Amino acid sequence: MPSYQRTIPIAGKSAAEIYDRISHSIEKFQEKDSGKFGKFEFKLDPAKKTVRLESSHVTADLQCRDGEVLLEGKLSFLVAAFRGKIDAGIDDWVGRAFKT
Repeated sequence: MPSYQRTIPIAGKSAAEIYDRISHSIEKFQEKDSGKFGKFEFKLDPAKKTVRLESSHVTADLQCRDGEVLLEGKLSFLVAAFRGKIDAGIDDWVGRAFKT
């Protein structure tokens, strides 16, 4: 599986603020998703400010830090072909979620 690594800057936000926003968005996603995007398993660790995502096509670890998020994972070959769309989707979400 191809590796995926990215640091996403979120200026002016603490690790706690970033984690709270991300975990809230995950909860909303899980409430609305009826399996149309596949089966996802999320493991949230509020103390460490980390999230682990596991699915048949992706495994990813997300670490919230002051002013940024570190995202590391593995993508299936099928999903890796859409890396540009994944990056654009992340950028769009960050823009909406953390706009000031």
